[in-house]
Amino acid sequence: MQRVEVTRPVVVQHSAGLPGANGPLTAVQRVLASHLAEEYEFVRMHQSAGNGSLNVPLLREWVRLLRRVRPDLVHVRGLQNEGFHGVLAARLAGCPRILVTVHGTVRDLRGPGRLWRRRLLVRGAEPATLRLASHVGTVCEYAARRDFLRDLGGKFVGVIPNGVPLPEDPREARQRTRAELGLDPDDVVMIAVSRLTWEKGYGVLAEALRRLPPSTVRRPQPSTVRRVLLVAGDGPDRAGIAAALAAAGDVEVRLLGNRLDVPDLLAAADLFVFPTLHENLSNALLEAMAYGLPVVASAVGGNVEVLRSGGGRLVPAGDPQALAGALSPLLDDPAERRHMGELARKVVAESYSLDVMLGALDGVYQRILGE
Repeated sequence: MQRVEVTRPVVVQHSAGLPGANGPLTAVQRVLASHLAEEYEFVRMHQSAGNGSLNVPLLREWVRLLRRVRPDLVHVRGLQNEGFHGVLAARLAGCPRILVTVHGTVRDLRGPGRLWRRRLLVRGAEPATLRLASHVGTVCEYAARRDFLRDLGGKFVGVIPNGVPLPEDPREARQRTRAELGLDPDDVVMIAVSRLTWEKGYGVLAEALRRLPPSTVRRPQPSTVRRVLLVAGDGPDRAGIAAALAAAGDVEVRLLGNRLDVPDLLAAADLFVFPTLHENLSNALLEAMAYGLPVVASAVGGNVEVLRSGGGRLVPAGDPQALAGALSPLLDDPAERRHMGELARKVVAESYSLDVMLGALDGVYQRILGE
């Protein structure tokens, strides 16, 4: 009997950005390291820097790559200029199946910037990316309900949620990292992990910290427990955010920059704070919950659906008084933090684990490839 060789489908994984500072890139890295790499032949199509405008040399490079590997599917992550380049290269190379997953949109940006460029992306690149795609998915239910995604017709393949691994026992990492940071065992440590832009609500957080009432918890010796805020990430507004947080009342603030040891920092923390002004589905939020951290987050986007089963408190976006009011009791109540953190980990285990994400992604790939 003649042996028939079975070949794996070739799937191109598009991504952009630098490690440790990009949720979609983190998702790609997790997919490449997963069991799906045994079912699909993955090919990377990555760019580290963004595109200021149409990047013709990059397009030529990607078209050559795609024509050489002849993929069965190209998975493009993101709508912005980088995603547009990925989809356009796939079309120019004649790829029949192009999946675009929506991780955010320029429509939501509120800060200062080049308004003309933002309009060009909103009216040009983002709609063109959706038109050129053969299939479109989102990372959360909130994104799937957005107005600009209503007319996709049969292109929409559903929600593929972000997923994160569940740490087995972070206690050793907690003790080691707190020692490295010079933190006492009874210090109460908040952590924020994100790109340093005003869009992430750092101005609101700075004002909320100033409004916190004094701690009611005492050390064994006659002094109050120290409150510390760790901020992991970097970005264009770092200087202004640093200045705003420098006057954060009696909270000690440490800006740590981009870190590749975020899991260890999460293990060392007691509370995750996420005052972002807009969001789809944040990997940083899910990772914090996987480490059993209670969450105080703004009630925007995917934050609402993640926390609807427990694990945190939601506050109106842009409201420092509400943020301070949610933080204050948790800072003083370790039992409530522990209870809420256990719920947070349970939510991730049931709905946002790495296995859940990989299962959803595999299902979408199989559906598209079978059409």
